[in-house]
Amino acid sequence: MAPIDRTQRSTSPRSRALAIVLAPVMLLMSLPPGSLLAQDASPAPSDAAAVATPLPQGFDQKMVKRVGQVIAGVHPVRGLPAAPDVAYRVIDPETFLAELEALFLEEYPESHIEAEDDAFTRLGLLGPDDDLAELILGIYDSQVLAYYDPRTTTFSLIGPIDKIGALESIVVAHEYGHALQDAAWGLEAMRIAELDRSDAILAQQALIEGDATAVMYDWAARELDLADLLRVSAVSLTQQDQKKLRRMPMILQRQLEFPYIDGFAFVTALRGRGDWAAVDDAWAAQPVSSEQILHPELYPGEEPVEIVLPDVAAELGPGWVTSYQQTMGEMQIGVWVADGKKRLSLFPVLPGQLPNAEAAAGWGGDRLVSLDGPDGAWAVIWQTDWDTKVDQQEFTRAARQAMQDLAGAHAVSSADVAGGLSSPVLVLVADSDETLRTLEGVLGS
Repeated sequence: MAPIDRTQRSTSPRSRALAIVLAPVMLLMSLPPGSLLAQDASPAPSDAAAVATPLPQGFDQKMVKRVGQVIAGVHPVRGLPAAPDVAYRVIDPETFLAELEALFLEEYPESHIEAEDDAFTRLGLLGPDDDLAELILGIYDSQVLAYYDPRTTTFSLIGPIDKIGALESIVVAHEYGHALQDAAWGLEAMRIAELDRSDAILAQQALIEGDATAVMYDWAARELDLADLLRVSAVSLTQQDQKKLRRMPMILQRQLEFPYIDGFAFVTALRGRGDWAAVDDAWAAQPVSSEQILHPELYPGEEPVEIVLPDVAAELGPGWVTSYQQTMGEMQIGVWVADGKKRLSLFPVLPGQLPNAEAAAGWGGDRLVSLDGPDGAWAVIWQTDWDTKVDQQEFTRAARQAMQDLAGAHAVSSADVAGGLSSPVLVLVADSDETLRTLEGVLGS
């Protein structure tokens, strides 16, 4: 609910409004526009010698000068014009958390969060005692360093900060990278706002965060020496931070890290085709699925199949309502078929496969609907489509394994309740055998 930079709203990580930035050397954060930012920060100076008057909130003249030096070095690295009128400030963690909670409540209706919590619990992605809202808000109490707000063209550093050292300079480079994106393409105008498009939102976030992370690394390689880089690495992710991340449900871990880690790998692959010009082209024709991020060779050619499900709630009868709809995509399906197992990697900041990841590859498209009925009845209908019959068979086996420990009743088949799919797999989960039989009868599966 998926690192920091306030680049857009997205859910699922959440995809929509929140994202923990697991950039390889630090945690940044990605929030969407709409947070309650103070707008009294002074614009950043256009050259290193200039000093803003009055000084930005939390800055002295020496700090302002250093920020100006960093900013002046970032846009030549990215090859974009300097971004005008970018303000900045330092805020304390309490202020940040208050703003974050206000934004969260604004962005996510309580009914949506509860429905997503229910749907993820029914699929086994969350435990029965997990509280999704608490989990999302709880991950930010110590790990966020900064964020950019395209609504106010402001970036905020989370204090206390008494100097702009190597770590703070890298953070500024990342956030100013977002300001360059915003000036060039308009982050608020382009953002995907629909809460039921989490896979597309993840893909968009991956481009945004992957670009800014690549800029940050390029700038650091040019401007910082080895000693500075080693010091940054030593303080960027504490043992306590790592333990906290490992305790999170895997779906939230992947939603949080995906835009930064996998996004950086995607942007790096694009640059192999034509450096930053190839990345600029991707802003004009953005990736549309996590599959394209995970497999850059499929971008831009392979697009997902659109799946439209019938109004099952109406067919089930009085008392049934559709509470949640989503397109999960390859990345989140990969978490589900991993069935709680974690990847082993000596390099946690690099992309890595979860167990059974091959069963999520070959994804063609999906649509998930969660329904609530009378007397506590519920059901989940998840229609997927796959590129080949082999992919279809691999996912079917993995789905059966992933559902072994689910509460309630469940079934998997090759039924196509959407119509016109080439290699369909239908996953059904319900509160009881009776509900499952009723559901299968209504769907004709």
